[in-house]
Amino acid sequence: MKGTRILISGGGIAGLTCAIELKRRGFEPLVIEREAGLRPEGYMMDFFGTGWDVAQRMGLIEPLRAVRYPIDSLQFVDGNGKPYVHMPIERMRRALGGNYVYLRRPDLERILAERARQAGVAIRYGCSLTAIEDRGDRVHAQFEGGDADDFALAIGADGAHSTLRELAFGPERQFARFLGLYVAAFHIARGGFSVERTVKLYEETDRVAFLYPLDAEHLDATYIFRQHEVQVPRSERLQFLRDKYRGAGWIAEEVLRACAADAPIFFDSVTQIVMPQWYRGRVALIGDACGCLTLLAGQGSHMAMAGGYVLAQELARQDDHRAAFSAYQSFLKPAVDKKQKDAARFAGLFVPSAQSWPWLRRLTLRIFFSATFLKFGLGLFGAHSVLAARSSD
Repeated sequence: MKGTRILISGGGIAGLTCAIELKRRGFEPLVIEREAGLRPEGYMMDFFGTGWDVAQRMGLIEPLRAVRYPIDSLQFVDGNGKPYVHMPIERMRRALGGNYVYLRRPDLERILAERARQAGVAIRYGCSLTAIEDRGDRVHAQFEGGDADDFALAIGADGAHSTLRELAFGPERQFARFLGLYVAAFHIARGGFSVERTVKLYEETDRVAFLYPLDAEHLDATYIFRQHEVQVPRSERLQFLRDKYRGAGWIAEEVLRACAADAPIFFDSVTQIVMPQWYRGRVALIGDACGCLTLLAGQGSHMAMAGGYVLAQELARQDDHRAAFSAYQSFLKPAVDKKQKDAARFAGLFVPSAQSWPWLRRLTLRIFFSATFLKFGLGLFGAHSVLAARSSD
């Protein structure tokens, strides 16, 4: 199969990882991405475990370590900004053997895009699929603007709202599992908001707010809240958030008032994609397109990279695409299924509810982030790579 052309729909973490690994193994991937370029929107995340393992195999640890934000500690604060849980970030690094960084999803996409360019991967930004047809011996793809082309295989890496999945497998609603929450992320100028060199987390009934220092002048804000399913146009996102956080404590409400009206805001439901089968004919799915965990699992980017890596590896190892797709799914899907179930159970606890006991919640957080318990606790949240027993090549 080496030397064959493979279409990858989606230029995010999963798609770029897969393209880089396919190119390295002698395939000719073409990545299409509907956005005009790299996306600026995205939330801050912890990067370790499976993601770290894949990045290490790809030789990306140096650029990952080069991403540095002025963050020395993590604090949960009350309505007056007084911390009741404090954890030095160095404690997290030690618990993970030093294999840990804070970075934003756009940081990881940028690093992967740069490696893809170095590897000679073809990427077309501002390009979307309109139709795809599996013709048995090839896949025929049609693009916006009227262009069409044939490929040996097509891979959907275009996220939870995948266009390729819609075209090849049917409507999203049959695979969506909404967890009752929404997430929004954006940047603001620090202004009068002092978080020093600390990630600060504030929570109250049905809503939480995270603030991360980006540099001397900017903060990254992430808001997660309970909400029934709703459609919010891009132009109305900021006002919607201001309404949801009206009367919120600490500085959660003030930060939204300070957000510029034209600021790009990442906004989406916390929805998993649960599928019984990740491939059909000459089409396969990876990352959030087939196994979205949501940010509650804290491992979405990790498993996206694992999906791209394992699929590329199997396509190089196997005699045909059917065997490769089957081996890829057999290896990775059980781990994804388990992480999805864990995240779904955790969804009810992630944001406090009216039934939550604040004193018990605070005690639990203190125990989890303590030096004694942290290493064990991280084991429950993906500290161990799912690829640990799988050889690299």
